[in-house]
Amino acid sequence: MKKVLPGALAAGFVMTVGTEAYAHSGEEVIESAKKHLETPYRYGSPVGDTSSFDCSSFTATVFSYHGINLPRTSRAQARVGKPVRSGDLQPGDLVFFDTNFDGKINHVAIYAGNGKMIGAQSKGVGYANPFSPHYWSDRYVTARRVLSDTVKVEKEPKLTVVKGKGEAEKAFEVKVTVKSVRFHTVVKGDTLWDIGQRYGTNVQTLKKLNDIRSHWIYPGQTILLPGEEKSKDIVVHSYSMYTIQKGDTLWDIGQKYSVSVEKLMKTNGLSSSLIYPGQQVMVPK
Repeated sequence: MKKVLPGALAAGFVMTVGTEAYAHSGEEVIESAKKHLETPYRYGSPVGDTSSFDCSSFTATVFSYHGINLPRTSRAQARVGKPVRSGDLQPGDLVFFDTNFDGKINHVAIYAGNGKMIGAQSKGVGYANPFSPHYWSDRYVTARRVLSDTVKVEKEPKLTVVKGKGEAEKAFEVKVTVKSVRFHTVVKGDTLWDIGQRYGTNVQTLKKLNDIRSHWIYPGQTILLPGEEKSKDIVVHSYSMYTIQKGDTLWDIGQKYSVSVEKLMKTNGLSSSLIYPGQQVMVPK
């Protein structure tokens, strides 16, 4: 049996070590972040406390809403996911800065698109330009992507069942191919060779994915693993197609299917209630 969802699927599939969780798109992550705009800044605020944030508790809290557990500090978060060039940033990417010019990452925010980032700053949660020549561009270090960026959606009507005079039922079936993003947290005694053997990959692939130049790794480090493609067939919308008969009105059709005239007009993009024989209208389930 296929799972029925109320709207189009726009999510990536994310696996953490030993668990699986669905992660939403970058736009949905930004929507979650926006709910905390103007929340005050407090250094050391715990993850999950929404009364105040510091930069990394903000990012960890926002991503936790979407099934992704980030490390607590900005420096540790900069080792999660895969590196992204500044010219390839997408909403939901993490951007990192060295505000003290001491060679160490000490600030993180979430890229929000359109040349903006959202994060917890000294004035509270707000927007900024990560490449502003007046401050941030000189302090920018790197960016990382922790959301899946490989999602293919194919949508087409798959089923038509004739029910009676003027009626047919259709369902849209969406085939979603997602590429999972998987991580391994290094424990004492791990080597890249061990990790490669465990997950069916090799040292060269692991080094390339994680931008590692040597074989050295350390306990607590997060290693990005090659993704796995998974396909799902999901019915995302179901409705009846009704062919207008002579004398029909939207009110009559609404009474027959227990749906309002307003909903019929919205579903079919009608600007008026005028209909004509032979016209087809979608009747939401």
